Amino acid sequence: MFYKKLTCSYCGKEFYATSPGQKYCSYECKMMAKREHNREYRRGRIERGRGSSPEPRRGDKCALCGYDIHYALEYSHEVYNFLCANCHRTLHPGSPRRMSDAMEFIFPRFPVKLFGTMYDPGPPYEPERCYLCKRPITPEIWERHHMIPKSEGGEFAGTEDIVIICANCHRVLTRANDVIQKYFIQFLNSESNPYYPHYTTPDQFNRLSLVMQVEIIRRFYQYLREIWGEILSQLR
Repeated sequence: MFYKKLTCSYCGKEFYATSPGQKYCSYECKMMAKREHNREYRRGRIERGRGSSPEPRRGDKCALCGYDIHYALEYSHEVYNFLCANCHRTLHPGSPRRMSDAMEFIFPRFPVKLFGTMYDPGPPYEPERCYLCKRPITPEIWERHHMIPKSEGGEFAGTEDIVIICANCHRVLTRANDVIQKYFIQFLNSESNPYYPHYTTPDQFNRLSLVMQVEIIRRFYQYLREIWGEILSQLR
């Protein structure tokens, strides 16, 4: 369905938008605009003297709260030390649009943007704790994580593919992916897998329909929630 005629924000070509808020006439224009934005962002950081940052190593801790899992640490040019992602997010809570999305509720205080997602304590309330580590969270530090990556089709699964976690757990999931993958294989070969023993390898999982993948991955994150403390202890 077409909405109205717009001008592409990148190439200036006129096109018919296929969804509200569409800014680019094609995927190529969208990616080119993203590359240019990232290039300007990096150039600006270099001009401000923040072009490079040291990498955290095992044994480093957050300068504010003492969080000691290096996968979640980020260098802050405000304190000239490492901060965990939660503390760093508190210093930079994000754009007004992100915060308005985080605080958008309908009666009875149900987050519109989170319909169908996994979070703690769950509907009809707003997220109060990280789904994985169960620590209290605020709109400044909770983030949406796509359980099936968008590049692998997760963007077509809607909100069913999203779990609400704190920034620290989000960094651990993305940066320690090799460790998480080992637990995923372990899960596929256990009775916690709703399709055990028929689909027990990542290759078989990738060939399943998106609906079945979402069902399995949601069950996997319930499994992760139960053993998350063990995983964090392993990463320390």
